[in-house]
Amino acid sequence: MCVQAEVVTAGVPEEWRQSAYAYEASQTPLTKVLSDFASSYGVGLDSRGITGVVDAKIRAGNAQEFLDRLALEHQFQWFLYNGKLYVSPQSGQVSQRLEVSADAAPDLKQALTDIGLLDKRFGWGELPDEGVVLVSGPARYVELIRGFSKEKVKAQDKHQVMMFSLRYAAVADREIQYREQSITIPGVATLLDGLLESQHRPPLPQDPAANIRAMQDMADMGQSKIMNLASNRKATPARSGESKSNSNRRVVADVRNNAVLIYDDPEKRETYQQLVQQLDQPSNLVEIDAVILDIDRSQLSSLESRWSARAGSVNFGSSLLTGGSSTLFINDFDRFFADIQALEGQGVASVIARPSVLTLENQPAVIDFSRTAYITTTGERVANVQPVTAGTSLRVIPRTIAGEQPNRFQLIVDIEDGQLERTRDNDTPDVKRGTVSTQAVIGENRSLVIGGFHVDESGERQDKVPILGSLPVIGALFTSKRHEVSRRERLFILTPRLVGDQLDPSRYIARENRPQLDRALALSGSPSTRQQKRDRVSKTFSELANGRLPPDIKESSSGVALKDLCRVDHGLSIDASRGQWFRGDTFDITVGVVRNDSARAKAFSLASCAGARTLAVTMLPVTELQPGQSTEVFVATRPAAATAVPAAPVRVSILPP
Repeated sequence: MCVQAEVVTAGVPEEWRQSAYAYEASQTPLTKVLSDFASSYGVGLDSRGITGVVDAKIRAGNAQEFLDRLALEHQFQWFLYNGKLYVSPQSGQVSQRLEVSADAAPDLKQALTDIGLLDKRFGWGELPDEGVVLVSGPARYVELIRGFSKEKVKAQDKHQVMMFSLRYAAVADREIQYREQSITIPGVATLLDGLLESQHRPPLPQDPAANIRAMQDMADMGQSKIMNLASNRKATPARSGESKSNSNRRVVADVRNNAVLIYDDPEKRETYQQLVQQLDQPSNLVEIDAVILDIDRSQLSSLESRWSARAGSVNFGSSLLTGGSSTLFINDFDRFFADIQALEGQGVASVIARPSVLTLENQPAVIDFSRTAYITTTGERVANVQPVTAGTSLRVIPRTIAGEQPNRFQLIVDIEDGQLERTRDNDTPDVKRGTVSTQAVIGENRSLVIGGFHVDESGERQDKVPILGSLPVIGALFTSKRHEVSRRERLFILTPRLVGDQLDPSRYIARENRPQLDRALALSGSPSTRQQKRDRVSKTFSELANGRLPPDIKESSSGVALKDLCRVDHGLSIDASRGQWFRGDTFDITVGVVRNDSARAKAFSLASCAGARTLAVTMLPVTELQPGQSTEVFVATRPAAATAVPAAPVRVSILPP
C-alpha cells in the first residue's frame, strides 16, 4: 500500500484543510471564481494576469484541495501570505539569485518559515560559502522574499558628494602674515569640519582677538547639537559603528567655485543646507580711516580740553599727559583736524600717515609700515640670519552693534610702534618698541584717539641771516647754532564708518532716502535704467531670501499665485497652501514653494515661469531638488496696472433699435 504524503503549504490556515468546499460554475470567469473563494474565507486577492473561464461543478475535500485542482486545470500558481491570496500564471514563474551575508542564509530560511512566507512547493537553494540564496516561484513570491533578504546597506556605501555654493562667506581659511606671526581666520569648510568631526582635533592657528576665539567656542558648544541634527536623534554616546561611519565623512573646500564639498549620507543634505545657509550670511562693510601724527607735548595741554567729548555731565575724554597709554574720543573730527593742520603749519605737529582701509566686520584689517634688519649670527661652521622687524603697525577688528541708532561699533585695536637704532658697533641694531591692545565702543563718525607713544628727537639747529650768513669768513657772524630736544607724542586716530554690506555695498545712503534716489535715477532717463531695475530686483530677491524686508517693498495679503505664473514638469508640484506676495513701486514679487514628489533628483526650470508679466525668476536655497525636497521660487512681475490689456474700442451701431 502506498501512502501519499501531504504537502504542507506555509501560511494556509488550519480550517482550510478541515472543511469541504464546492463551487458550481457556468461559463464563469476564472477571476470571478477566485474572488468568490477569497470572499468565502475572508482573505484578499491578487489575481493579476489571470484569464480563463470555468464551466464545471467542482467539489473538494477542503479549500486547499480546491485551489490545487483549479490550478492544475488552468495552469496557475497560488500562495497565501499575510491574509492575501496571490494567484499568477504558471508561465510567470521566475528564478533569482539573492545576495546575503555568508552566515545569514540558514537563519533567513528559518525566519521566512516562521512568518509563514516560505512555501515548500517552490524552489529554495543555498550557497553558504558565497552568501547566496537561489529562489524560484511566482514573481510576487520571489519579490517578497527579496524584500526580506535585502542586505543592509553600509553607511559608507550610501555616502555621496554634496556641493553647497557660498555667496558671501569664504570657504577656505584666510591667513594674514602679521610681523612674525601668522593669523588664520577659519573658512566655512574648516568650521563645518570642526563642528561635525567626532574626534578631537588640534585647534587651528587663530587670531588671539576675542571674536576669533569665539568661533572656536562656538565649535565646541555646537558639536553635540549639530551631530544630533545630522542623525535626527537625541545625543547619545558614540558607538563604535557610528564612530566608524563618522570617520568616513569628509569636508573639502572648493576654492575655485567658493563651495564646500561634503561626502556623507544624502539624507543629511537638508541639515547641511540649513547649517551652510546660517554660516553664509552677508556681513557689514566698515571703512576705517586712520591718522597717525606726531604732536609736540607742550601743545597737548592746550588742545586736550577741545578734544574731549562731553555728553551732559559725563566726560568721555581722558588725559594723554598722565603717562602710559590713554584714549579719548572726538565728536567733531573736521574741527579737530583743522586744529592739527594749524599746528602742522607752525611746525609743532606732523601727519605721519593717513591710510584708509575697508574690511568686513569681525575680520581684521592690518596696516603695517615696518622696516626689517637682518642680523647674522656665526657659530662653529654655522651662520644664521635672523630678521628683526620694527615700525608702525595697526590692526583693527570692527564689529557693528546691532539695533543701535545711530550706528555704534566695537573696535578691537592692537598697535605696535617702534624703530631700529644702530649701536656703536653698527652690527647689531637695538629695537625700541611699544605696544597697545585695547577695546572700545564708539559711535559712527566719531573718532577714537590712542596715545602714550613718546617720540624724543635731539639735534643741532642752525639759524642764519639770508645771504649774509652764507658769506665766507664773515658768515659766522650772522649765524647762530643751538641744541634742540623735541619731545613729541605719537597719536593714532581711528574713525569707523558703516559703508554697506555684501548685499549692497552702497548701503551707506540713508534708508529713508534710498527710494527717492531710485526714483530720481529712473526719471533721469539714463541708458542704464533697465540695468538699475534689474539690479534692484536682484537685491530685493537677496534681501527676502535672507529674511529681510527692504524699506521700499511692502508685504501684501494677496497676489498672483505661483501656479498661475509657472508650469512644473511631471514629478514636481506647487504647494498651493503656501505663498507670499510683496509690492514695490515698479514691480511685484510672488513667492511660492515647489516640491519634488518623484523618486529621483529633478531640476526646476526657471524658463517655465516666462511670460508677459514676468521680469525675473530665481529659486533658493537649491536649484536641483532631491526626492521629497522643497525650495522657494521668487518671481518678479510687472504691476497689474502696467500689464492690463486696454479695452478694445467699440462702435455704436446707427441702425434703429
